[in-house]
This record gives sequence, structure tokens and C-alpha cells, in this order.
Amino acid sequence: MKNIFLAALLLLTGQIAQSQSFFGIGIKGGLNTQVNRPDDIIINDGSGTTNFGVEKFKFGTQFGAYVRIGNAISIQPEVLFNSNKTDYKIGESSAGEVIKNEKYNYLDIPVLLGLKLGPIRAQAGPVGHYFLSSTSELTDINGYEARFKQFTWGWQAGLTLGTGRFSADIRYEGNFNNSGDHITFFGDEYHFDNTPGRLILGLNIALIK
Repeated sequence: MKNIFLAALLLLTGQIAQSQSFFGIGIKGGLNTQVNRPDDIIINDGSGTTNFGVEKFKFGTQFGAYVRIGNAISIQPEVLFNSNKTDYKIGESSAGEVIKNEKYNYLDIPVLLGLKLGPIRAQAGPVGHYFLSSTSELTDINGYEARFKQFTWGWQAGLTLGTGRFSADIRYEGNFNNSGDHITFFGDEYHFDNTPGRLILGLNIALIK
């Protein structure tokens, strides 16, 4: 009887261990920044033109949670709060260009297909961006208005290093919309001539592994 009980206990333990390797839940956080600075655009205010461009991309933060289903081959949906800030330069004044910053808050929803290669997991898949809110010093500029799209799509690809409770991500994100496509001056829509790309660095903590 004891042997039967021990065998059943070992079998149950093995099944739990196998299910935990197949299904995981964790939290994550990290930093991100846009990497491809666009060329300036020209704003027409009806009486003249003004240069408008990106002065500096600043590091943003993100945090949230993930679920991983599968081991050697996996699918990993995530929900992340993402906050970014950009400094813009507008025209020229007696003291030089005027610098104004704008901050964006999004809910990012990546769904990534993964392939485990030893301690490295390669991942790629689509990501949805749900616009939450923004604050902007650009509203001080005459004629400016922000018209953010509520939902946009992009993609992510990268590597996760680590097989224990802690792991680290490095990812590149591309998007299908143009940079600055929320910008409106004097009722006219403007956008930069490139699509935004971000470098994302993250730390993962597995709660169930």
C-alpha cells in the first residue's frame, strides 16, 4: 500500500512539474526608447512656414504581466502599461529653437510566438497599442491639436535570456503607422516620413513556472 501511495505521489509530482513547465505566469518591467529619429516637417500657418521636428527621444517605462503557454514552442500574451516622452523642437526664436515635450500613455498588448533554444527564447508577434492619455507642452503653440488614434498595430521581435525565475528581454518594435500621425496644426494633419521603432529592455519574474 505504501509503495502504491508513493508511486501515485511521484506520478502526481511529475505531472505538476510538467504542467508548470508548460504553463507560466509572471510580472515584468523595463525601459524603452524610440531609435529612428525622423526628418523635420514644415508647418504652414497661413502666413508662413515653421520647422517642426524631434529634438530627443527620452527613455520610457513599462510594467505589466505575461502568460506563457508551451515550453519548446510557446505563445505568450502580455498586458503592459507603457509611458513615453518626446522632446520636440519648433521653429526658431531669438534664443534659438523652442523645445516642448509631450508624454504618452498606452496599454500595450503583445502576443508573441516563442521558440526555446537552450537558455534563449526567440519571440516574435503582433502588438496592439491602446491609447490611454497624453500631456503636452505643445498646446502652448498656436494652432496645435493632438488627435491620437484609439488603437494602432505594430510588431515585436527579440530574445529572452534565462531559464530560472528571473530572465531578461531585448526586443525591437516596429509599427504600421507613421511617426507623429497625431499631430494637427491649424486643422491640417501632419506626420513624419518614417514609422516609429523602439528598443525595449525588460526584466521578467516568473510567479508560476
